Amino acid sequence: MLISILVPVFNWDISRLINSLLTEIDATASEGVVEVIVVDDASTDAALLSANSAFLSSHSRPFLRYLPGTQNLGRAGVRNRLAAEATGRFLLFLDCDVLPDAADFIGNYLSCAEADSHDVVCGGISYRTRVMSGAEFDYHAYLGNRKEVKPAAQRNREPWRHILTSNIMVRKSVFQDNSFDERFIGYGYEDIEWGIRLSKRYRILHIDNTASHLGLASKATVYQKMRASVRNYLLLKELCPEAFHASAVSKLVHLLEIVPAPFLTAADRLLKTSFLAAPFNKLCFVLFQLNFAVLLAHALKRSAAGLPPQDAAAGGAP
Repeated sequence: MLISILVPVFNWDISRLINSLLTEIDATASEGVVEVIVVDDASTDAALLSANSAFLSSHSRPFLRYLPGTQNLGRAGVRNRLAAEATGRFLLFLDCDVLPDAADFIGNYLSCAEADSHDVVCGGISYRTRVMSGAEFDYHAYLGNRKEVKPAAQRNREPWRHILTSNIMVRKSVFQDNSFDERFIGYGYEDIEWGIRLSKRYRILHIDNTASHLGLASKATVYQKMRASVRNYLLLKELCPEAFHASAVSKLVHLLEIVPAPFLTAADRLLKTSFLAAPFNKLCFVLFQLNFAVLLAHALKRSAAGLPPQDAAAGGAP
């Protein structure tokens, strides 16, 4: 087996993605060199869980396996489980809410695996196909296009910075020595930390083989995810200080750390209200980044004072 395609699922209809993969595998007679493994990470939506199970049963293939989970492992843990189940020489991780943009999506990865010149191959992300068209999802699409969508030539200049686990292939032996750090609980940054480790020892290649991110969230949900990611970002800072200092937000955080805590609390409340009310995506992006910096600065001040962290994810003052 050359490539194991690994798909973690949580509360998402996987029919579009699996249909796309099966169509290409069937058309190119890739059975025997490609397998597909789907693990449901204890989805809580019973209707989706039933629909996914029925869909996979009706599209049975010898190379397609479905493993329902009884306990939620989280973003890092479920990927580690998928890797343990895989038999391929390379592991292709795809988020359940992506859709390949090219008809030869798997073929492009097979070419890289056959060339065997790199340990990690990153296809990139796009927002070319959109299935959630409501205005409430516009900010997420704007944010993704601004921060994630980069051509391969640009991504190859700083390979670690642009590693996204939503569409990435890694040599299995490399992954076995460098699994995801399960200290990253909840949302965000386990991929950045993983990418930094990989970049220090292995050959990374970015290619233009994108998949569209279909699973847009509302503006309010994106904001809550940002708040929820503060804990993981601070863990990233602890484990990889060089990545934090290389980020644009670090300089702003450094300045904000001198601001008294009550002012940071007031700023957080004002920025939250302003972000949720702002009608323009460009302005929302500025407010979003500034609010994140305020939350980080407040958390670092508490840590320096020996105080326990507060739950920024709750949406109140930090």
